[in-house]
Amino acid sequence: MRTQRLTLILFAALTLTPAASAQGPPAKRGVIFVVDGIGGMDLLCASAKLMLPHKGVVHEVQPFRWSHGTGQYARDLFDRPHLLRKARELADQVNAVLARDPSTPVYLIGRSGGAALVIHTAEQLPPRSLERLILLSAGISSGYDLRPALRAVRGEIVSFHSKNDQLVLNWGTRTFGTLDRVRSPGAGLAGFVPPKDLDETDRALYARLVQIPWRPRMLCVGHTGSHLGTALPLFLGAEVAPWLKK
Repeated sequence: MRTQRLTLILFAALTLTPAASAQGPPAKRGVIFVVDGIGGMDLLCASAKLMLPHKGVVHEVQPFRWSHGTGQYARDLFDRPHLLRKARELADQVNAVLARDPSTPVYLIGRSGGAALVIHTAEQLPPRSLERLILLSAGISSGYDLRPALRAVRGEIVSFHSKNDQLVLNWGTRTFGTLDRVRSPGAGLAGFVPPKDLDETDRALYARLVQIPWRPRMLCVGHTGSHLGTALPLFLGAEVAPWLKK
């Protein structure tokens, strides 16, 4: 039944949304690694595989599976060594892509717990090796220091957050902790808070953090501001796809 509902949602998204028209020469084809949240039951990877090409994104969409298994929410949340091992594994995959062709554009998209994983991945990569890092409903603490990850991107870290995400990224993370094991609201609730000790160089780094709050216009693509909304195909097509074509 769940699979049937997912199929209907994705079919509706593709049939009701016009495909993007080609404008100018196509961009160099790169790779987008997409990382779901905890529990192995997220909609993000399926939505990205179908919607992003439909919206004119030319890059290969490659899901990265890191969960302990379907429904293993607690193990994914509390097993930080596993998270860091998987981040290292993803970094190795990125390095392998760049070893074949250093000019290949590489993007990372992570949602909820997967946002923490892609941040930790970026921290292990050489400076300016990624095009862009996109965080959806990030399940990492709002005070987490993004400077190492920012150094790894040529463009921006783009983070979508929503104050309506109270159940998961306020009550849930205060009760059970974020993926960096802090009992506080997640950054996907109200955004990241830059460190207080930034010098001029660090302020320039943080100037490349783009934080996008939930807006009422996102209701048009099914995103009510809840935790699920950033995994929906119409949201990805309208809000995320443009960041993958710059």
